[in-house]
Amino acid sequence: MVVRPLREHLILLLSVASHVSKQTQEQRLAEQDLSVREQVALNAIAEGAPTQLTIAHKAGLDKSTLTPVLDQLERKKLIERQPDPGDRRARIVTMTDAGREALTRSSQTVTEVEDDLLTDLTPAERAQFRALLQRIVEGRMADLPVPGSCL
Repeated sequence: MVVRPLREHLILLLSVASHVSKQTQEQRLAEQDLSVREQVALNAIAEGAPTQLTIAHKAGLDKSTLTPVLDQLERKKLIERQPDPGDRRARIVTMTDAGREALTRSSQTVTEVEDDLLTDLTPAERAQFRALLQRIVEGRMADLPVPGSCL
């Protein structure tokens, strides 16, 4: 029987890298009074996701996970929610000036954490790594249901 060394197990490697990077990002964002989910939601809104449903889809969060995140962002006065005039069941989410400032600061933090994580790779390797992960996630994994949230 041939047993591969653990350092060659893709799922283990991805899991460790994900855990360490998420933990680091959570700590750094907490210094700005934001969670990873809040930062991701703000980013989705900035990318043009106007309703709670589209934010959830873009951010990879289910609706029940997203609602408390939006509640918290609203309490922090980083977003506002209004009924959608075209659909009473939907809510339009907009970012406040404070929300845009928080997103700018937190985006810099996310970039710093990513740069630190990828410090051993050349710029070309970083781009290739990111492109390959995007291809995996946006390809065969795109239609897989994610229970709750991966964040």
